[in-house]
Amino acid sequence: MAKRNQRPAATSSQHRRRFLQVAGATGAAGLTGFAGCLGDFDEEQDDRDVFRFGAVTSLSGDLRFGGTITERGYDLWEQRINENGGIEIDGTSYEVEIEYADAQSEPSTGADAAEQMIDSGIDALFGPYSSNVTLAVAPIADREQIPHITGSAESPEIWEQQYEYTFGTIPAGNVIASESAGSIFDFQPQAESVYITGVNDPFTSDTAEAMREAAVDHGIEVLDYELFPRDADWTSPVSAAMDEDPDLHFHAAHIEAHVDFLNAARDLGYDPDGFFSHYGVDTESFAEGLGEDAAHIFGATVWLPRLDRGGDALFDSPQAYADASESAFDVTPDYTQAGSTAAGIVYQEALQELGAAPPLSSEQQSELVDILEEVEVETFYGDINFETDGDLYHSNVATDILTIQRTADGFDVVAPDELRESEPTYPAPAWDER
Repeated sequence: MAKRNQRPAATSSQHRRRFLQVAGATGAAGLTGFAGCLGDFDEEQDDRDVFRFGAVTSLSGDLRFGGTITERGYDLWEQRINENGGIEIDGTSYEVEIEYADAQSEPSTGADAAEQMIDSGIDALFGPYSSNVTLAVAPIADREQIPHITGSAESPEIWEQQYEYTFGTIPAGNVIASESAGSIFDFQPQAESVYITGVNDPFTSDTAEAMREAAVDHGIEVLDYELFPRDADWTSPVSAAMDEDPDLHFHAAHIEAHVDFLNAARDLGYDPDGFFSHYGVDTESFAEGLGEDAAHIFGATVWLPRLDRGGDALFDSPQAYADASESAFDVTPDYTQAGSTAAGIVYQEALQELGAAPPLSSEQQSELVDILEEVEVETFYGDINFETDGDLYHSNVATDILTIQRTADGFDVVAPDELRESEPTYPAPAWDER
């Protein structure tokens, strides 16, 4: 391929140095530093020959584990696309560069960072890990008319708002939770009751509500439904649930709160027939947080390395992607990391269709959004096609949803029937019998 003279693509270490420049302080002082850091790039906009992306995600604070997962996903796309020569436009290839801003797990900080990043002259945005930060960034993307794809945020509230410039590669959390919860309710012997707890933020509260609706639809009695702060002491909620003696307990949370809740359940000897922790059961963080006690917990996912799915221009298969992640980060990827990398592939396909060299004009950015609305992309992650109407507006609606159960040495798919790897262990053994 023909190739212009280009400055080198940013490496992960360069990303980290730029992040450290802006995250050494919080609030206005931190953002002032951020503006100074990005100001260096303003002078390069007219003649730069790389596609420049901004990424706002939580690299500190209580959502940093998930934020780091999205960072790995975006970074792996950047690494692989640049190794392949970049994005080809009319016979010339352009590398990509991602600049990071730390939302610090706070919506207002993420919103301020997105504004300053957009002002610095990026071509497009990669979105935050968490739904609450995404809900703060999405209105800014609309106002500034900048394309914005999140590889991880799942709250249906994002899509119900029908933001014109925001898209998501992972299906809405209520869809994932509803389908997976329904499959668990169909296990035999069928449960008669469920107790539902969760964390009170947009993603997890919507997930908990979807669990409750699924229970009602399946004729399962909901003994209680209550949401708590992210940093809750789960001892009291677990004790209250024990008093009700449900057949099942469903918990809607991020990885850290799932681990804390289940550790409290183990310590108190709370033993329903099964626990369902919607997010993160397939991650190494979940397994490390619970150790051997992670076994038998149910979870949901939309992607696994061993799935029989096709590939794309960068990764031949899900397993090829997992191998690349192991090589780059020494980490087996989960669906959030995979969805974040897939967001880059979607941008790649859309930019090739757009056929415009960097930097993009505002008119070209709007045209890119029109292309994203119609895009149908086959990737290692699965098919990606964004809804263009209704409550799932701009959410990906083309990916399968799987129910999994942890085992002593990993996890198996237990639903749907056509993808089942083993029968569920249900009822699950008590904590002291595992």
